[in-house]
Amino acid sequence: MRTRGLFALLLAGFAAACNNAPLPEGARAGRDEAAGRRIFERKCVSCHNSSGDGKTIVAGHFPHANLIDGKWRSDGSAAAIEEQIRRGRDPMPKFEGKLTDEEIRQTVAYVLALSHAANGADPAPAGGRP
Repeated sequence: MRTRGLFALLLAGFAAACNNAPLPEGARAGRDEAAGRRIFERKCVSCHNSSGDGKTIVAGHFPHANLIDGKWRSDGSAAAIEEQIRRGRDPMPKFEGKLTDEEIRQTVAYVLALSHAANGADPAPAGGRP
């Protein structure tokens, strides 16, 4: 009988430890940026360069290829960057249908982090302006 009580107590402890509580926001943001970086390296580097400065043979003469100079085609908000990735705008291709909504969101997180790091600023929340 005593073994059952101990087993029940251990089981309750494991159940509590394995709850599906969300990660703290900082952990999620870091995970999104890491995933966004992998997507950026696969899909975006040919035009935006790995540093985000846009100095590539493909897009070096397009001023908006530079993602780290603070000069955005739009207001530079997460929503505007997401729209740019999703819908594209000449010469940038659209990625809707090529990337999932989550992948687009992760790429936005990385682009914002890249821009903030280049400007020496702390990253803004996902809905904030760089």
